[in-house]
Amino acid sequence: MFKKPLENSLLILISISLALGLSELVVRSLKLAPEIVYVEKWRVRLSENRKIGYEPIPNLNSAGKSAQYYSYIGRSNNMGYRDYDHPLEKPTGSQRIVVLGDSVTAGLWIKGDDKIFTSVMERRLKQAGENIDVMNFGVSGYNTSQEVETLETYGLQFNPNIVILAYCLNDRSQDDGNIYGILLAEAQKSKNTGHVDTASINSLERHSALLRFMRYNVLGVQSGSSRQQEKRKTIDQFYVDTVEESFENLSQLSSAHNFKVLVAIFPNFGEKDEGLKNDYAFQVEHNAIAQLSKQHGFDTIDLLAPFRTCKQKISPRSTISFDRYHPNVIGNKCAGEALAEKVSGMLHTQ
Repeated sequence: MFKKPLENSLLILISISLALGLSELVVRSLKLAPEIVYVEKWRVRLSENRKIGYEPIPNLNSAGKSAQYYSYIGRSNNMGYRDYDHPLEKPTGSQRIVVLGDSVTAGLWIKGDDKIFTSVMERRLKQAGENIDVMNFGVSGYNTSQEVETLETYGLQFNPNIVILAYCLNDRSQDDGNIYGILLAEAQKSKNTGHVDTASINSLERHSALLRFMRYNVLGVQSGSSRQQEKRKTIDQFYVDTVEESFENLSQLSSAHNFKVLVAIFPNFGEKDEGLKNDYAFQVEHNAIAQLSKQHGFDTIDLLAPFRTCKQKISPRSTISFDRYHPNVIGNKCAGEALAEKVSGMLHTQ
């Protein structure tokens, strides 16, 4: 009784499958669909995660190229960060620290991966007998929202015991030189030349030329004015102050995944370390972040005092910073040692 309708249904499904398969082959062979590309600039590319916006390029080696253009000389790891490759599974008996931050954490202009503060911290802890693994997730231009989203998207899979948020005093704004806006503009140029970037499509479209053809060639794209309005809306939503919201998200992740949080507050060095004098102008901001950390049960280390101590130990003609935000090699050593001492106490506190 039901044999005939069932046979007809199967024939229809088979016919549709064959038609779609043939259409896919035709679109691919004639190259009618936009090609897929990564939209990249400097050390970063557009991310599929709109909350992150842009992310570092894996395995990029800038040896022999400009440090001004590439932020630092050397190879990024298999996730794109300035670090060595870490196994996903935590070694037996070891503890793992994930460090979030911006260009300060990524070691802007620092020559030598072993000179950045995360490396100094790991080395000091191991010398003290700690079985420790420090992971650097710093990306130039990131604000607190991107850092916490990076933790949730990429960092949590490594099962950290401690998460360090390296807080810079410009983290309430998106101080990235409009990297995200530039990448969005590059993505539009790619689209105009018959390419589409991976961040703007889903996994099905990535593998199907037919779906890309239908979306971009048949259904069409937005008009020029609409595209500009959409891009402006995307950028405006991205460049906002999210510190309080991000701390709340970090607190929830800490509870859900059972890791401790340490907020490391980096000072504004001023020009030639002038900002480290006794009449430090930004102490109110430090206190506000320390208070916000306390509300969420986070540990805090204010690095102003350690930097002042380090400054007193060097020649008056020398500095511990490149500019108001970025410590130099001396400053990174100072931060790494101070953080190692703080973390050592946290590792042995239940």
